[in-house]
Amino acid sequence: VEPWDVAIAAVENARDNGLNLHLGTEVTGIVLDGERVTGVQTSQGDYRLDAVVNAAGLYADRVARMAGVDRPVLHPRRGEYLLLDKQAGKMANSVLFPAPTNNSKGILVLPTVDGNILLGPTADDLPELTPDAIATSPTGLAAAVAGAKRLVPAVDPRLTIKTFAGVRPEPAGGEFVIGPTEVSGFYQAAGMRSPGLTAAPAVAHHLVEEIAAAFALGRNEAFDPVRHGLPRFSALPPRDRAALIEKDPSYGRIVCRCNEVTEGEIVAAIRRGARTVDGIKFRTRAGFGRCQGGFCTARILSILARELGVRPEDVTVRGRGDSIVVGRVRP
Repeated sequence: VEPWDVAIAAVENARDNGLNLHLGTEVTGIVLDGERVTGVQTSQGDYRLDAVVNAAGLYADRVARMAGVDRPVLHPRRGEYLLLDKQAGKMANSVLFPAPTNNSKGILVLPTVDGNILLGPTADDLPELTPDAIATSPTGLAAAVAGAKRLVPAVDPRLTIKTFAGVRPEPAGGEFVIGPTEVSGFYQAAGMRSPGLTAAPAVAHHLVEEIAAAFALGRNEAFDPVRHGLPRFSALPPRDRAALIEKDPSYGRIVCRCNEVTEGEIVAAIRRGARTVDGIKFRTRAGFGRCQGGFCTARILSILARELGVRPEDVTVRGRGDSIVVGRVRP
């Protein structure tokens, strides 16, 4: 599976079952009444509540301190990756692992579900979390290639279409921090290092059991566990493609040539919550191909502006004020 597919599917299913999602909202404080959580303060206002699950990733230690909890103690660890073109896809048909080290499972050669090859990650401990922590480096990328070549000597970095880095929270002691704390109503899901994705369903189940027991919550008999994903036009047989185009002609207009993503898929993603260029990318793969958005970004920007009823200047990459265009060159 793709990690972002799992996350998006979980959020969409939760929303279908009553979740209120507040994007772009930063928690700035935890409100306590003695040793009990009663609310949170955010950049968009205050909320009264009975329980908080601290799943803030790299910032989980900061959120915990807002509640007066001194765990977890987290250290940022950067991993750098290279994504190879689909042309390299046949060099490995399963995930290749080296022998693990003390601080990492090692550098992998990993076939993606879309047919690319992913090399990495490295594991570099950082003294602190800074804005440039997710920048790649020549030494880090060289280390990723060298590690991959030990597994597959035929790895060719000239097939690279994208490099990127991520920072993961390394907990002191190397163990997840999960469960209740000394502050009533404040729960932790922190320090989620590898294998955090694999463990996520079990962690969620454990926390639900803890919270249900603490608040005497019964089972939600109306819960619907089924979430229907977006249609993937490029994976459909010709007959189904034709039927989809007949139903909605926008599925007949290719926007992303590399991954054969249609306008219909992009519009469907927007109607299910995508608000940024990266939101479209992670839901549809538009912009994830060989040209990395060189041909399709302008068209995606126009579709977002049209569907959301905003100016092109208001469309962002990730929703952090990082607009793509600043104005028109000519009337």
